[in-house]
Amino acid sequence: MTDASAARDSGPNTSVDRNPPPPESDIDRLVDAISGEEDQVGLAALWRVTMGLEQWWFIAVGEPGDESPAAAEIDDQLMLLAFTDSERARHFAVEQAMIGPEDHLSAIALRPDEVVETATDYEAAGIAGLMFDPHISGYFISSNQLPIVHQAVHQPAAAD
Repeated sequence: MTDASAARDSGPNTSVDRNPPPPESDIDRLVDAISGEEDQVGLAALWRVTMGLEQWWFIAVGEPGDESPAAAEIDDQLMLLAFTDSERARHFAVEQAMIGPEDHLSAIALRPDEVVETATDYEAAGIAGLMFDPHISGYFISSNQLPIVHQAVHQPAAAD
């Protein structure tokens, strides 16, 4: 049993949760509905919605004026930690003790096309890809697939 489940199972909690989890999103439901790597329809829907977001959020690390997106080693690969909204980025940062519950989150918001345009730079820097909402759904895309998927989901639908 984890510490979190022990706290949940110990009866009513009278303290206020200072870092409540973000509400379930449409993206969470899409991720949950994907049956596996062969589920092309589900994956296409997930990436269409993800690539259609106004912004992707990244936790900023580094000195002010010289910040970069936070990355982590996941399964022996360096991945940028991307978030589908600012609330999820903040929740992750508090959960990982990067900031306190009352602290300001320094974040970077980029349009998906801005990230896609720099995919080769990420690859050159050893960034294997992006992991979205790593503490919730944890779906990912490799740096070299970013432009391919971006182009695929933005193509007009084929006529019958």
